[in-house]
Amino acid sequence: MIIYIDANTLALTTAGQVPLTDMALVRGDKMPLRIVLTDGPGNPSNSGEVPVLAVKKSLGDDSLVLAATGLEHVEDALGAAYVGSLSVNTVQLAEVMGDQSRIDLIGEVVLVAPDGAQRTSRLIRVTVRADLLPGDYAPPDEVLADWSELVADALAAQLPDALKDAGVELEAVTGQSTLSSGDAADTWTIVGGYAMTWGDEILAGHLPDSCRLTSISTVYFFDDPALNQYCLRIWKLVNGAYSLIGTSAYVSNLTSGQTATWVFTPGVPLTRGDVIIIQVCEGTEMTPYALGMHAVLTPSVPGRGLVAEVANPPAVNGTMAPLMTVVVDYDDGITLGGMELATARQLDSLGRDVRQSSATAEAAARTAGQSAATASTDADNAATSATSAANSATAAQQALAAIPQVDDAGNMTLDGNITAAGGTFDGAVNANGGINIPLAAGALTDMSAVNFFYAMGLAGAVQALIQPLYLKTSSMPVVGAGTTSVQYAGLYATSSTSAASGSPAHSTTTFTFEGPQGQHNYSSFAGFSIPLSGSTASKFTFGLGRGSKTVRGGLTMDSFSMIPGNNLAVNYGEIIDITTTAVRDTVRGGYVLRVREIYYVSSGDSWKVKTTESFIPATQNHPFPACLNRLIFMQEGLSSMSSYEGKASLYIELGGGQTNTLFKIAALRGVSGYEDGIGFSTLVADVENPNSWTSSVRTGAGSRYLYANGLRNPMYAALEAMAVNAIESEETVSFEDINVPLES
Repeated sequence: MIIYIDANTLALTTAGQVPLTDMALVRGDKMPLRIVLTDGPGNPSNSGEVPVLAVKKSLGDDSLVLAATGLEHVEDALGAAYVGSLSVNTVQLAEVMGDQSRIDLIGEVVLVAPDGAQRTSRLIRVTVRADLLPGDYAPPDEVLADWSELVADALAAQLPDALKDAGVELEAVTGQSTLSSGDAADTWTIVGGYAMTWGDEILAGHLPDSCRLTSISTVYFFDDPALNQYCLRIWKLVNGAYSLIGTSAYVSNLTSGQTATWVFTPGVPLTRGDVIIIQVCEGTEMTPYALGMHAVLTPSVPGRGLVAEVANPPAVNGTMAPLMTVVVDYDDGITLGGMELATARQLDSLGRDVRQSSATAEAAARTAGQSAATASTDADNAATSATSAANSATAAQQALAAIPQVDDAGNMTLDGNITAAGGTFDGAVNANGGINIPLAAGALTDMSAVNFFYAMGLAGAVQALIQPLYLKTSSMPVVGAGTTSVQYAGLYATSSTSAASGSPAHSTTTFTFEGPQGQHNYSSFAGFSIPLSGSTASKFTFGLGRGSKTVRGGLTMDSFSMIPGNNLAVNYGEIIDITTTAVRDTVRGGYVLRVREIYYVSSGDSWKVKTTESFIPATQNHPFPACLNRLIFMQEGLSSMSSYEGKASLYIELGGGQTNTLFKIAALRGVSGYEDGIGFSTLVADVENPNSWTSSVRTGAGSRYLYANGLRNPMYAALEAMAVNAIESEETVSFEDINVPLES
């Protein structure tokens, strides 16, 4: 826990300048503590006082119940602070609580001056809860005799409020996604149709596991106009034979180069992995039809390409990729805090991930259930009763409608057709009558209904997947009017750019990061975060993944400071550059950011650059990029990296007093896990200084994130849920190198 105390006003706040008025603790816990002394938000205090956290029974009682003393003064990448821990397991606390399930205490931060003088902060209400059953506790006989009814009543009474308090809102959500196969390299005539597997790498974009195909847009290439009516048919391989599953509305009077959009009403249901054939028809008969196509695919994929007729197996007579844009709708799904989690059909596949990732939580749940059972006279009977309790929950299920329920196998079922298997309910009722729910790491917790210890255990496991990225301060080459200085060796450095006599100046600084990387091949690199800020217009460029990169300095801000090496050879990595501006949009009240992503497309043997523009709202008191705190890159999961089409995102964290401090500024492809090594190692900072004073860029040691056994990246899920999406526009074109030297 981080507590900020203003040495002038003695006001207490937490992260984001939120006033600290209440604190909730669990008896028996040991909480890490970090106290920062400030002279107002963002300004470290030099008062020389030492903080102490003191908790007592009441305002008039000087006897301490809990205390954190002897805090150690540190100056790390987060700044100067006093760190230590608070043990919620003292003899004094036990005496005050007695057999109460919870107690309210009074807390305050005391500042002790070198001469012994003391000042106390504003008061904090500290709630301590006893969350564990005593070791000699035995449930009353009447409880054991009617265990099934107790569980059913607890589910009906507690679960809806518990889920709502934990941030879960269930509502129908329908999303839409547009997928594209890219630019055409040639034209080709479809004589019979085009065969493919739905969900392979031909189509780029967000494709859910299950969706409804609503339209396909293609380009007509033919010498003569198509005067007749044409439709598009979709065939699907079912039980060894192709069946017609959808026919589009007709289009007519097409001219060469015209885009034809084939609309399917209602949409055609498709699931990732379906083997389909797309067929162009004139009326009810097949007719030759020329469409924009990619070049020959390398390597070719069995069963994918041009086919002469709808047959199984399809006779492929040309391994070409179609030029088309596809629009799909998502099935109804559920949301968490307004963010779509999954569609109804997707939960079947998500359940497989849940069963893997929640193995630790399930084992802990079983252990907790066994411990509760031994408190009774017959553990086996208690376990059997808990199983029969799930049967009794049927009545509660009817009353709770769309709220998750427990079936005969101990699975949680939503609305009768969505099942997330793997969660057992041995010992489901805790000492306070709440429900113990195994959670994913980082999930919101409600103190009365969530098993706090399962969540903390998973969060601790995630912390083990974070490795340090040290800054190589011994080598920070600069091109142009810049100099570097080291504040803390290996941890924090500054690059300064001075303009002579007010004339504009430019500098390019290369920062290198080092750290443990393990095996190069099939790396588990999932992302990184580094502290970063600047005082004027800047451009930050970094490379990811496999392949050499060439760093260049002394170029204009619109040039590329890093390009793929080896004469643009095949590369499974990518290059990202972020350009900031110091000019504020006074009409909208904020700043525009540009992100350019350079990546290689193997299917077209070409390089692309995707440009994303984002808008960051900020007041005049929070100039950009001075308010920039941190740069974060994170990938979704190792499983999606296998085809080099994985999803990733770029985020920035801001300081100051903005309402929102975490923004998503680009949606990226992500990089392959093959030969990543450290994943990220070089950051190039360009500074453009038109001022008479010195401008600077500051960066420090960061963190590198790993996957666990190929599972999804929990940090990506957390950031996607918390970040404000600032993206306003995206455009992808063929990559052309921009290499414009500065005027001398």
